[in-house]
Amino acid sequence: MPKNKQNKQNKQAGHLISKRFTLAVLPLALAAAQLPLNAQAATTWAATRTNAFLIPGAQSTTAARADVKSAASPTGYTLNVNGAPKLANTRVTPLEVSQPVHVTVVLKGRDDAKLNEFLRELNQPGSRNYHHYLNSREFKARFAPTDAQVQAVISHLRSSGFGNIEVSANNKLVSAIGNANNVHSAFNATLKRFNYRNKSVYGNDSAAQVPNKLAGVVDSVLGLQNAEVPHRLLHRLLPASALISPRTNRAPDSTGDQVTHQPTDFAQIYGASNLPPATNTTVGIITWGDMTQTISDLNQFTQSAGLDTVNTLVVPGGQGTLADDGDPGEWDLDSQDIIGVSGGVKQLIFYAAVNGDSQDSGLTSATLTAAYNKATTDNVAKIINVSLGVDETAASGDGSLAADDAIFQQAAAQGQIFSVSSGDAGVYQWSYSPQGAPGFIGNYNNAGTAVSTTIDLSKYAVSYPASSPNVVAVGGTTLSTTNTTTWAGETVWNEGVAYADLDSNGNPVDNAARIWATGGGVSSFEAAPSWQTAALGSSVTKRTVPDVAFDAASSTGALLIIKGQPNQPVGGTSLASPIFVGGFARIESAHNNSIGLPTAGFYQTFPQNPSLIQDVTSGNNNGYGNHGYNPGTGYDYDTGWGSLQFSNLSATY
Repeated sequence: MPKNKQNKQNKQAGHLISKRFTLAVLPLALAAAQLPLNAQAATTWAATRTNAFLIPGAQSTTAARADVKSAASPTGYTLNVNGAPKLANTRVTPLEVSQPVHVTVVLKGRDDAKLNEFLRELNQPGSRNYHHYLNSREFKARFAPTDAQVQAVISHLRSSGFGNIEVSANNKLVSAIGNANNVHSAFNATLKRFNYRNKSVYGNDSAAQVPNKLAGVVDSVLGLQNAEVPHRLLHRLLPASALISPRTNRAPDSTGDQVTHQPTDFAQIYGASNLPPATNTTVGIITWGDMTQTISDLNQFTQSAGLDTVNTLVVPGGQGTLADDGDPGEWDLDSQDIIGVSGGVKQLIFYAAVNGDSQDSGLTSATLTAAYNKATTDNVAKIINVSLGVDETAASGDGSLAADDAIFQQAAAQGQIFSVSSGDAGVYQWSYSPQGAPGFIGNYNNAGTAVSTTIDLSKYAVSYPASSPNVVAVGGTTLSTTNTTTWAGETVWNEGVAYADLDSNGNPVDNAARIWATGGGVSSFEAAPSWQTAALGSSVTKRTVPDVAFDAASSTGALLIIKGQPNQPVGGTSLASPIFVGGFARIESAHNNSIGLPTAGFYQTFPQNPSLIQDVTSGNNNGYGNHGYNPGTGYDYDTGWGSLQFSNLSATY
C-alpha cells in the first residue's frame, strides 16, 4: 500500500477514534454534572435541625429490592415520630425525579439571646421594654437574618438546580422548588417513596446537611417529608354506631343543661357580651386550601345571626395552589365562632397554606410554616387562631418546631397573639390509627363491648404548636348552661372511646378505637417559660398545657352552617380556641389593641384573682383504664386555669 494512502487511512481512523471517544465522554460529563455536590467535590457538610424521617435499620433484602412489587413487614425503617414505630407493609423506593419538592430553608436568627431578653422585658412592669412592641421593620433590623446570609442560601439553591426561589419579608424563610436530585445535591439527603396511612407519601432517609460555609446560617430544611402533617382538631357529633364507651361529663355542682349552642351564645356564657364588639381588631385564621365555601357559609351565618357582613381576605401562605379542601367544616367552625363571640371584627384574614386538599396532598411542615410566617410578617392580624396539631416528636425531628417557635417569638415581640387548640386525643396525641386519627389505643372486639389495647397506655404526649411557649394553648370543657346562655358549670371534656376511622357517612371502616378528650400535659421538648415556673413551682421545667379552656364537647358545642346546611353540631378544641379568640378580640378592641401575648399575665394574676376565671375541678382526660390527668383546684393539665369571664378580665387591663 502506498505510504501516503496509509497515512490517510491512519488519520481517518484516528479521527474516528477521537470522535467516538468524545461522544462516549459527553454523557459521562453530563452525568458528572448531575452528581450530588459531595460527589463533585470534597465538600465538608454541617448538620441542621432536620433529621431523617425514615430511620434506616437492618433492611431486608426483599424489602430493599426495587423490582419487588410489595414488601412484607418489616421494611427496615422506623419513623422519626413519637414511639419510633416500624414502617411495615409498603414498598420503599427512591422518590421519582418527576415529583416536585417544595423546600423551605429556615435561617438562624441574628441575636437570639437579645431577643429572649427583649421578650422577657415585654412582660415585666417597670422594664424599659414593657409593652414596647416592635413593628415588622424594626424586628427585621434587629433580629432577622442579614441580606448577605439570604444571598448565600439563594446562591447555594441555584447552584443545586432549584428554581422558583422566594424570600420571606423577614429573611427567615427561603423557599424553592426542585426535585429529589436537587435535594441530594443541596442537602446531601435522599428521599424515598412509600405508603403511609393509606396515602402515597415521601420522606428523607438521611438528615439534611449544608456545606460548612452555611453552618452558621441555616437552621433547618423543611418540606423533605409529607407523611406526618398537621390535622384538624374539630369533633363532629358521632352517630351511636361509632361510640363504644361514651362518658357522661357533668360538673357535680351543675344544675344546668348540656345542649348545643349558636355561636353567638358563647359571648353571653363567657361574659364577653358586656364588652363592645371587636370591630377595631383584625383577626387571622391559619387554614389550608380554598376558602370560597367557608366565606359563603360565613356570610350566610352573619345574615341569619343579624350581624354585619364580615370584611374577609384570603392570603396565601406562599407560592402554590389553594386547592379545594372538600371539607370546610374546620374553617366554618373557626370563622363562625370567632365572629359569633366577637360580635364582628375589623377584618378576618384567612392565611391559607398552599396545596392543602381533602387528602392533605402538598401540605407539609414547609407550607404551614410559611402561613404562620406570612401572618406574622404582615403584622396586620392582632390575634391568629390555629385549630391544628401535629406530633411533637415529628415537629422536633424535621426542624419545624424550632422554626415555628422562632416565628411565634417574632409575633410576641410585635404584640401579636397566636391561640392554639390543645388537641382532641387526651394524652395520646402521639398514637395514630391506621387512617391517621390521633388518640388510637387499640382495637375493639366484634361485639363492640371491649377494647384490646395495643399501645403503652402510660406513655403521654402533647400537641404542637400548642406546646410552644409563645402561644396561648386552649383546652376543652363540657359546658352546662341554664336557658342556653347562662353559665352553670363545666367539667373536663372527655367523650370516652369511639371508633377511630369513619367513612363519609360516619360508619366505621375498621376496628380501630380512639380517645376523644381534651389534650394536656407536659411537653417533651419545650422548656417552661419563666412565668410558668414562677407560678407553678421550680419542679416545672418543661412547658405544660393548656393555659385556659372553653367548651369543646360536640353535645354542647356550636351549631354551624356547613356547605349551606344550618344547625350542624361541632365541637373539639377547635371550638375552644375560637371562643378565646373572639372573646379576647373584644378585650383588645376595648383597649386599642395594646395587649400582647397575655399568658405571662394570666399566670401572675389568676392565682390571686379567682373572679377572672371559672375553675374546672371535675372530670378527667383519662384515656383508658384510668390513665391520664385529673383536675384540681387552680392550675391543672386538663383545663389549665379554667375558662374566663372576659368582661372581668378586661377590667384588669
